[in-house]
Amino acid sequence: MTAHIHEENDKPGSSEVSAQSCQARHRIVSPIADEQHRALEDAIIPYWSTPDISGPGTHDANMDRSSSSHARCLPSRLLDNVKRWKSDEEYHPEEAKSTPSGRQRICNYALLVGKRVGVMTVFIAALAVLVIPIHNLIELRTFDFAAMKFDWKTNPRDHLVPVDPDYSDFNVLLDGHAHTTLSDGRLTPEQLVEYSIAQGFNAIIVTDHNTVAGGLRAETYAKSKYPGRFIVIPGMEYSNCRIHMNFINLNTTVTVGNKEFPSDDNIKQAIAKVHELGGLVIVNHIPWSNHSLDRIQVPRLVNHPSVQSLVDWGVDGFEIANQATFDLPTYQYMMSQRTTTHRTTADPPAPLIIMTGSDVHTPGSAYAWTVLKAPNLTRYSIVQEIRHARTSFLFDPTGNHANGRPNYSARYLALAPLSELAQYFESFVDRYQGQYSFHGTHCQRDIVDVHGRSIGCFVVYFIAAAILFELLYKLLGYMWLLARRLCSRRTRH
Repeated sequence: MTAHIHEENDKPGSSEVSAQSCQARHRIVSPIADEQHRALEDAIIPYWSTPDISGPGTHDANMDRSSSSHARCLPSRLLDNVKRWKSDEEYHPEEAKSTPSGRQRICNYALLVGKRVGVMTVFIAALAVLVIPIHNLIELRTFDFAAMKFDWKTNPRDHLVPVDPDYSDFNVLLDGHAHTTLSDGRLTPEQLVEYSIAQGFNAIIVTDHNTVAGGLRAETYAKSKYPGRFIVIPGMEYSNCRIHMNFINLNTTVTVGNKEFPSDDNIKQAIAKVHELGGLVIVNHIPWSNHSLDRIQVPRLVNHPSVQSLVDWGVDGFEIANQATFDLPTYQYMMSQRTTTHRTTADPPAPLIIMTGSDVHTPGSAYAWTVLKAPNLTRYSIVQEIRHARTSFLFDPTGNHANGRPNYSARYLALAPLSELAQYFESFVDRYQGQYSFHGTHCQRDIVDVHGRSIGCFVVYFIAAAILFELLYKLLGYMWLLARRLCSRRTRH
């Protein structure tokens, strides 16, 4: 509703306005409800008597400031000013009548700070509960190998010679140990073929953990794209908590005797089954298997059989170079003893096979190449040379300098902040699970360490951050209020 007011009573020299008529006029001017109207009227009088808000045009020059009846006849623009000056917090009429004591203000402020700290604590706890399971459930890989290009070419002949000079005219450079995405590798079987070519190999044995699927797929790819130029020999890595062995030249997965903690008889059964299928058994990376794990201080693989025991059980050879690690004790044993082994009771004695392997999971440098002199580049010819232990190797502990570099995974870049945050929370508790068994479990008993000092320091840091926040909040609030007052005064003048 709009009301028009005659201003004759406001002119100088007019008769005094009665309180009743003034209140009636003010109700016409302002549409505020009666209760809000009375509260604002009570607040207007102290503001009206303060010089800071008085100014030209805000009241009649002849109005008596001591008269509450005249003060209640303020124009609506002053009401707007009052509401604007009180906009930082909602106006409460009861607060205008009583000012809280200093102790009460301190208590109120402490309650407000406690509320903010409580909210922050609940937020951090909820964040930890959210991000830690996500971090553990989602396998977050830093790099995306799907689009990686292998456009370099390594030629180890340029700077390396075989350990056995009789193999200087070798024609096969073999990688005897490699993994794909069908177990725990980062390259698909097709990518592994391309990567091996770039690293200077012309033959590989694909040995995924407890499956020949990766080797069969890589062989199919090589036959179709590089017929007669690159050879893939399928195999698998017999993997558990006691030993890792490569079963090579297989077309089917061997499951006999393979469990989390196989007994001696289980291992013997697996070796016999491989020989029955026409394959060969090579014992892998003994230094890695017997290495003590950090913090747990027990061997990675529990109760690993000795070299002599494995020879007695009928293994065909040993991997004496795995990545950049050279197994000198095993190599010296093989060379000094000229140990022989029997694959079956009908076979004549044969020397143990010397093999090397990159054990590639993630693309990187190549350190060793098994070399052979095969009559032709076929799977059969290469396996026959290996079977008769006619192998040597090239070894470079420095490794070659591969030129390939994968791109960062878009998924990693998107989730890395949450992952890093989860790792920070997880740093308060360390859990050592030991070596993975490749049977869904771990080989060692879990060890859990709770870092009380870290947790205590975090609480101290959190309190210090809360105090700093309050100081900055107050400082910036006072600065903002001062700036508004200065701007308001300049605007009025």
